[in-house]
Amino acid sequence: MVKRLCKKHPDLPFFLLGESMGGAVILSAVQPLAQTGVRGVILSAPAVWGWQSMPWWQTVPLRFLAHTMPGLTVTGEGMDIHPSDNVEMLRALAGDPLIIKETRIDAIYGLTDLMDVAMQNSAALKMPALILYGKHDEIIPPASFCKMLAALPDRVLSPWRLVLYDDGYHMLLRDLQGELVIRDMVAWIHDQRSGLPSAQEVIPGASRFQNASCNVILK
Repeated sequence: MVKRLCKKHPDLPFFLLGESMGGAVILSAVQPLAQTGVRGVILSAPAVWGWQSMPWWQTVPLRFLAHTMPGLTVTGEGMDIHPSDNVEMLRALAGDPLIIKETRIDAIYGLTDLMDVAMQNSAALKMPALILYGKHDEIIPPASFCKMLAALPDRVLSPWRLVLYDDGYHMLLRDLQGELVIRDMVAWIHDQRSGLPSAQEVIPGASRFQNASCNVILK
């Protein structure tokens, strides 16, 4: 599809935006995407929590159930997880009949496979990239995200940039500060070297991304 669109509109700059699982899809296809006319990719809270990052007490039952009861469905009900600070938006999603409320175990298994491939392919990200993450993200663990950052190529070889939002959650584009995130994206699309409106970019040599289990010094 990317090849077709680039061919059909050769004079228009083409960018890809992947949010959460969409970010994992982009990372899983970075090598063929690099051969297209894509000018850059935006990874918003990319899903990189694969088999390598999950604890055994989650991977073992997931593998077992996926191969014995693949049609079993589960929900996130009862889990104290906040994907966004935009409560009104979350309530609207909960009441939307088009939103899947129960997910099959085999679908979660497949998503975990995808996230694993995304993590492995992180080292191949050579095209311009804007990577976004919120400090309050409770969906993609910080340690897993840090592992992806550590796997990325040196910035001399790969022009990627990282923005860490102090008030951001997983659904950055729908958070209460979503407009700020969108302004950063638009600014980067127009000029990949310009400063970003949020002024929350992690600059080379800084160490803003830290927690109890992860301390990444970006190159």
